Amino acid sequence: MGTIIGITGAIGSGKTTLSTMLTELEPSHALYESGLIVAELANYFNNALVSELSFEIATADTELVNQALIWFAEAINEQLHHNVTWNQLALTRHRLAVHPTYYEKLFSYLQTIKEKPELPKQPITPENKANYRDLLQWLGGYLVMTVSRTVWFDEIFRRIDLHDTDTRLIVINGLRYPTDAAVVRDREGIIVGVTRRDLQPDTQDVTEAEQHSIKPDTIVANNGSLEQLRHSAEQLWQDISVGKLAKRYGAD
Repeated sequence: MGTIIGITGAIGSGKTTLSTMLTELEPSHALYESGLIVAELANYFNNALVSELSFEIATADTELVNQALIWFAEAINEQLHHNVTWNQLALTRHRLAVHPTYYEKLFSYLQTIKEKPELPKQPITPENKANYRDLLQWLGGYLVMTVSRTVWFDEIFRRIDLHDTDTRLIVINGLRYPTDAAVVRDREGIIVGVTRRDLQPDTQDVTEAEQHSIKPDTIVANNGSLEQLRHSAEQLWQDISVGKLAKRYGAD
């Protein structure tokens, strides 16, 4: 297996742009993004919601979600290869009381689909994912809490082991938890943090606080133009290739 680079940073820092630039520098590459796998599972959750809404049985949001989670547990088993039960996933009074911030995004999304009932019937794509941000943020953090701290990165590396053992550069965008970074480091990967001056953090995203706890091996300061960021990407990949990683790249 080739070089693994894990990209972390706040929302809007330029993680996706840097990830794309790095892959453009190496023909033998693979690009993974934890958010895309979250979106895959979110489509299954939406399908379960649509099915339950068609029955018109649930009288409360928590009841609706718990009914959908009965179907969703099977999707997790099949798509993420983690054996889970409905009891692991179910919304309970205790969970709602102890971790209220984990559910604010979920209930916000449920309110949205009451106003836009066609929304959960459409597949989530990179082009429309902004419409599903509340769902994606909730689901990404909720399965970390209820299934495994490494649930998303376990699946990423399962796919890497299946398809990319001979790939020279593997970029993984979207490290959100210190445990994500630990999984990448266990595979001798390099953690790159992307920063941007005066960026306002998304205080409503429960994963943002944990993302700041990740200690990167190097920083890319994305404070200039796209060309400056591209130059940083080129220098970063060149330095990695010769084993001389600098502590910082980019314009301050």
